[in-house]
Amino acid sequence: MKPRLVVKQKITAFVNKYTLFQANDDGTAGAAVGLAQQKRLAMKEKVMFYTDEKRDRLAFTFRAEKVLDVHGRYFVEDANGNLVGAFKKEFAQSLVSSTWKILDVSGNELAVVKESNQWLAVLRRFGGELPIIGVFVELAMMFLKYHFVFVEPVSGRVMATYKKTTLFRDHYVLQADDEFWGRVDWRVLAAMSVALDALQSR
Repeated sequence: MKPRLVVKQKITAFVNKYTLFQANDDGTAGAAVGLAQQKRLAMKEKVMFYTDEKRDRLAFTFRAEKVLDVHGRYFVEDANGNLVGAFKKEFAQSLVSSTWKILDVSGNELAVVKESNQWLAVLRRFGGELPIIGVFVELAMMFLKYHFVFVEPVSGRVMATYKKTTLFRDHYVLQADDEFWGRVDWRVLAAMSVALDALQSR
């Protein structure tokens, strides 16, 4: 697998901003390829991706299908509103481990995205309930990084990874093999990458 995208979050007063970069071979940030902006407390989630910091040219977006729907899909659309792909959260599975599915324009499943460490996922959700040591478990979880894997739905083959590279700031690197990167529209993968932080309060 090769590094493909670097995502860096910047928190401001009213919006969360994410700068997307082409990834160098060593996983560091190369040329900027877009800026994503998420309004806080929106009733219906929509994230805008612009071509640069000026924010005068829309590149693509992702938006929720419905208002406050935990089972809902998110549509990824180009600047003209044409669908290029989608993703959705698997609510029941996410009660234990955050799980998403990436879909093509016809709704066919292209990949399952899930936390790579299942035991860590369980501790994040339920460790705080443990008697006596629960508060310490919660504190420890704050210093452990989130990692996700993108797996092929039938074979379970890992096609991509999404890893947090910093302890406190939300910086991530998306790595993908050539086949998966060439088969899925990069805008869908960019949108999914931002969503793994923006839609889960990472």
